[in-house]
Amino acid sequence: MDNRHSPLPRLTPAFWGWALVDIVGVLVLAVGAAYLMEDRASILPGFPANTLQAWICIGGGIVTVFIAAVKMLVEVMHSASRGKAAANDGRFS
Repeated sequence: MDNRHSPLPRLTPAFWGWALVDIVGVLVLAVGAAYLMEDRASILPGFPANTLQAWICIGGGIVTVFIAAVKMLVEVMHSASRGKAAANDGRFS
């Protein structure tokens, strides 16, 4: 019997956790951008309440998406290089 591993990396729970953080970051970014485009809170009623809050949402969303994307790439690289074990197989960090 052949014991070869799949060439595809294993997607761990930590990867999916970071993917969820990425989605939240995109949503926060969209809330801020929608306010700036329409000059009113159009996705969430009453939030953001002003332009400063909208810019804070955009900045926070961009930072969150960037960090989550880097962490997901790290998880995939560790998973591909180690075969069975991933960087954070047992925990979300």
